[in-house]
Amino acid sequence: MEDKDQVDVGSEVVDEEEEEDFATLLAKYEQSRPPLKPGQVVEGKIVGIYDNELLVDAGGRSEATLMKDEIKGPDGKLLFGMGDSISVMLEGSADSDIQLRVSYRKALRAKQLAALQESIDSGKNLEGRVVEVVKGGLLADVGMRGFIPASQVDESYVEDLKPYLGQTLTLKVMQHDLPNGKLILSRRALLNEARAKKRKETLATLAVGQRLPGIIRRILDYGAFVDIGGVEGLLHISEMSWRRIKHPSQLFKVGDHIEVAVLKYDQERCRISLGFRKAEDDPWRDAAALFPEGTIITGTVKKLEHFGAFVELETGIQGLLPISEISWTRRLSHADQVLKVNDIIDAMVTKLDPSNRKMSMSLKQVTEHPWEAFARSTDVDAVLQGIVTRTADFGLFVEVAEGVEGLVHVSELPETPGRASVSNYQPGEEIVVKMLGMDLDNRRISLSAKAVSDEEARTDIQEYLENASDSQATGQALGESFPEELQQESRKAE
Repeated sequence: MEDKDQVDVGSEVVDEEEEEDFATLLAKYEQSRPPLKPGQVVEGKIVGIYDNELLVDAGGRSEATLMKDEIKGPDGKLLFGMGDSISVMLEGSADSDIQLRVSYRKALRAKQLAALQESIDSGKNLEGRVVEVVKGGLLADVGMRGFIPASQVDESYVEDLKPYLGQTLTLKVMQHDLPNGKLILSRRALLNEARAKKRKETLATLAVGQRLPGIIRRILDYGAFVDIGGVEGLLHISEMSWRRIKHPSQLFKVGDHIEVAVLKYDQERCRISLGFRKAEDDPWRDAAALFPEGTIITGTVKKLEHFGAFVELETGIQGLLPISEISWTRRLSHADQVLKVNDIIDAMVTKLDPSNRKMSMSLKQVTEHPWEAFARSTDVDAVLQGIVTRTADFGLFVEVAEGVEGLVHVSELPETPGRASVSNYQPGEEIVVKMLGMDLDNRRISLSAKAVSDEEARTDIQEYLENASDSQATGQALGESFPEELQQESRKAE
């Protein structure tokens, strides 16, 4: 009996010692294991898959549950299987007796934010895809959604942001507070940095005479600003074309790629003058051979001034038609009294100075002088229909052909008893005159209205005398039937 009791007592002692050793080992294990806290991301293992959830060994006292929807792909299939390792975030204490829940999506999000923060801290630029156009800018996914203000999308403000949707952009972080979801990005900052670098390289090698590719950035009334590699130069309107243009928009638009030549470079003021037209296309190079003095040319009236008209030839050369060379006879105060813009005219080159890019021409020289045409077609003693243009104390000035004016001296006006003969006429009044003489060299014509009246009177008398027999047949005396006016004219003729 004593032996049996002793054995039982010994067994109890052994059990107590084993229990004590297990508890000690468990305590030591839990002390050696890092504490698990809510929000912590750990590597777990899938140990069970059920209808709506999975069991994951995340290192807690018991398995954790993970919603099945969190690991489904776009096709509805699971991204992980039984026994696969998976990163999850704890959503409760692993040391509590409550069922532990974990999240794959939150763990993935946490990892993305950690990587994003690391990139930001190291000063790296981010690659992001534009996912949405919102008021005032764009939203880009760079691991989390960041906002790009419209003013930071490009080097200049962009009105329409829709073309950027879906594009992948390289972006610089301007402001961030990732835990609170704040991330402000800029593309413009990187473009400006690249532009500054390119500008430095361009200016280091820039020289007058270089031909460089460029992009039209701005268009103004007097020219266009062209980006030739991080630096802008002015392409003046006068250097765009050999022909005269009213506005740069006739040739270019913003964004056009062109080749320009460096004409001037002021390093101190960093001002660059550019040219687009090429020397080999200069129409003045062959002007002396094509348009020697005396050549008849055809051109288009481009501009009218008080001193004349600018006429452009087909080659692009512009010449001046002085107002004094427009009309032989008219005294003009402005070229628009005869010409209008876009009129096509023939003229003669009267002076050519290719070195100073000047040409003078004459419209008169391609037309016959009105006086010469009149003298050729009109004989002395001709009876003419004219218009009184002006009056003077000594007579009347009468236009007998366009640009041809003669004088009717007061002594050559028909007598009007009791009234001053000159005052009987007004400018614009028609009058019949006879040409007594012409001095072509001095451009003078003598006219007479009186001679026409005398001739008409003699003609009337002659007609009357020829019909005298008819009057005698009626028994009427010749003198009785002779009108008083014709009697006076007859006496004067005698």
